[in-house]
Amino acid sequence: MAASGSVSITYVAADCGSVIPGKSKAPQAFQDAGIVKKLRDAGIPIVSELDALESPARYSLKSFPHGSVRNEELNISVCQSVRRAVSHNIMASSSDQPPFQLIIGGECSMCPAILSSFWEYAASQSPPKRVGLIYIDADTDLASPNDPHSTGNLAGMNMTHLIGRDNGLETMRQFSRPSGEAVCDPSNMVLFGINMAFPGNKPEHFAYLFDNEYAVVSSASVALSPEESARKALRRLEENTDIIMVHLDVDSIDPRLFPLANLPNFTGVTFEQMMAALGVFLASDKVAGLTIAEVNPDHDPGLGMVESLSEEIVQMLSSRRFASS
Repeated sequence: MAASGSVSITYVAADCGSVIPGKSKAPQAFQDAGIVKKLRDAGIPIVSELDALESPARYSLKSFPHGSVRNEELNISVCQSVRRAVSHNIMASSSDQPPFQLIIGGECSMCPAILSSFWEYAASQSPPKRVGLIYIDADTDLASPNDPHSTGNLAGMNMTHLIGRDNGLETMRQFSRPSGEAVCDPSNMVLFGINMAFPGNKPEHFAYLFDNEYAVVSSASVALSPEESARKALRRLEENTDIIMVHLDVDSIDPRLFPLANLPNFTGVTFEQMMAALGVFLASDKVAGLTIAEVNPDHDPGLGMVESLSEEIVQMLSSRRFASS
């Protein structure tokens, strides 16, 4: 799946799996900041714009039984809708080079559904392809609905469901490879920008990742050398996979100067440093899509941060287009 010069955009207006409301406004914020016009002005063809949901999946404060999550049925419905939308955008292309997939949300918990769509496409190729994931996030996201003091927030369990741990939700296992295997394992993913000092990242979570030989790049490493850290992560995936998705959780950017994330995480990584790393990833021919997640426009009344992020993404995608021409 070589680099494509065109783009399909999927909007996911959801904040139903989180601690506080706001993320469901992210797609509209990017539209208001002119991301589509910016892409077109840069000469990038927009193949499609698609709302994955018929209406926003809004936050609501509800009780939940142990072993479940808050608004489980709604969260699963969102993921199902996302999988259908992304699969449609990938498979609908008549070209052997589908458009670059730009998914704007919204909840980070939609990531397993997106990867499931890419694995479906990869399995349809001859020979079948392998999908990889660069997971840019400050959190390990290895919480479980079975934890004794579970918050019930699906967003904090994203990695648990990506790698198919036994302590995850049974209802999330449908978002898998066509073989039924989890969409990610140690051979096809890199966790990038993890904040090793964040109290929410438990020692037992790091122990699990390291004991199972997952590649983990700390936020401290990204802040020290963003481009070199990205190149090392990319080399690992390019050796083992054919199609790479990039997931950008904006909590990987330090909120002291860029407080766009739904929940703050003091990573020490500036916006400029993270964009330098992201630019390395998106320059790869194997990178076929980008998810932007955990954006809360309530933290950005003038949309200055959303506009800055949009401009950076457009510049990166524009560079890809000219490179593939």
